[in-house]
Amino acid sequence: MPGTGSRRFLLVRARSWMCALPLDEVEETMRPLPVTPVASAPAFVRGVSLVRGTSAPVVSLGALLSGGAAEPCMGGRFVSLRVPEGRLVIEVDEVRGLSSLEADSLEAVPSLLRETAQGHVQRLGALDGHLLAVLGSSHLLPREVWDRLTRSEGKELS
Repeated sequence: MPGTGSRRFLLVRARSWMCALPLDEVEETMRPLPVTPVASAPAFVRGVSLVRGTSAPVVSLGALLSGGAAEPCMGGRFVSLRVPEGRLVIEVDEVRGLSSLEADSLEAVPSLLRETAQGHVQRLGALDGHLLAVLGSSHLLPREVWDRLTRSEGKELS
């Protein structure tokens, strides 16, 4: 049973990053779905996918954190997240499971790492001796990128 100062997280791996997504922001995990590329999207955005009848931007979490180009994960998974704008899908290499983390085990991100991860890592912790990056899904896709994706081809995405 989680302690009073703990939160539940979905643990995922994206390239060499082990990440924790707040469970209250996760809708579901799924096999990868077809993705339609969007020409004006940043390198970390794979495109748009139809998830349960709704178009959603697909972000490669590995590319986002490393600054590289988005490439499909072989055998990867999609994680659908609830964000203020609607639904956001992140592509990860592996879903590791659920974990409770104590709030006092998480620390502020050092500025050098914050710059390396382009500001997308909110807190740091350790799990089984490995560095764990805690992400805030509402900050994974900048507002201006979200707006551009939702207006692609003259269609608004829900």
